[in-house]
Amino acid sequence: MLTRMASEFPHDMAGGVAVVGAGNVGAAVANALVLLHATDRVVLWDRNLARAEGEAWDIADGTPLLHNVEVIATDDWRDLAGVEVIVVTVGVAFRPGQSRLDERDGDLVRAIIEQLDAVAPDAVVLMLSNPVDVLTRIAQDHSARPAHLILGAGTVLDTARLRHGLAAILGVDSQNAHVHVIGEHGDSSFPAWSSATIGPVPLRSFPLPSGKSLAALKTGCMERTCRRGPDDIMSRKGHTDAGIAVAASRIVECVVRDQRRIYTVSVPALAEYGVGETAVLSLPCVVGRGGVVRRLALALDADDQAMLGRSAAVLEGAYQSNEISEQVGIAGEV
Repeated sequence: MLTRMASEFPHDMAGGVAVVGAGNVGAAVANALVLLHATDRVVLWDRNLARAEGEAWDIADGTPLLHNVEVIATDDWRDLAGVEVIVVTVGVAFRPGQSRLDERDGDLVRAIIEQLDAVAPDAVVLMLSNPVDVLTRIAQDHSARPAHLILGAGTVLDTARLRHGLAAILGVDSQNAHVHVIGEHGDSSFPAWSSATIGPVPLRSFPLPSGKSLAALKTGCMERTCRRGPDDIMSRKGHTDAGIAVAASRIVECVVRDQRRIYTVSVPALAEYGVGETAVLSLPCVVGRGGVVRRLALALDADDQAMLGRSAAVLEGAYQSNEISEQVGIAGEV
């Protein structure tokens, strides 16, 4: 086990993953990175150094029972120099009954991106803060790094939840349920049923359980997928952190190890989607060492295309609201 404070190591140490924010989500991400051994070095930054130290030391205490991982607590941006991936988790806490789009953290993200550009301009930045699609777009707009190095966690967790539920109903392994939740990570997200397959078989042709219609299956899966985080978990626990921490760790691992997996992350839309190329939504991409290695175009039917257009419009409104917030100075401070 190796745990350090900022004053105990040089600023030019390279490698590893930084987590910005030591709140519930940030601490959970740092812990998941260690548990899943996604990296050998975790730098946990928070403006409250004592909070970062407490979380880092608690996480590091378990490493002798796992594997050799260095866990570092800091409140100094320079200690992020040389990391490969930076996970941004800061923002106002999401409250039960509140829409993710109600948050106005645009100024906070702009300030953080300015710091990250100065100390780690080549790192891949993974946004977790909500509204993640909007804040990913703001980060891309205000960063000097190429857009492919900034992505949001998007609907990776939503998609995993949907695949798990669908596979359980159909009696197959979840790895064989190929369907994506796309659009906003929020109320206007939807499963792209028109491109769904079970193994090589289109979902519409796959044999269903006795007494189960395809329409009922879709409705049940969609309701559970959309409700699970904001309603089922938030109303009971008050916040979500464990699931998104695992999702973030898998994305980080994909970048660090250049695994080239396909995830529904927040990225600018391809022209093929017809929603404008400035729109940033959760869409399937190949993720690897270069961040977003390739954006993929799903074949959507008219219904899915219409829902994607509505989702893009919702996100455009939220983006414009955050841009107005910058002009009137509504935001927290780093």
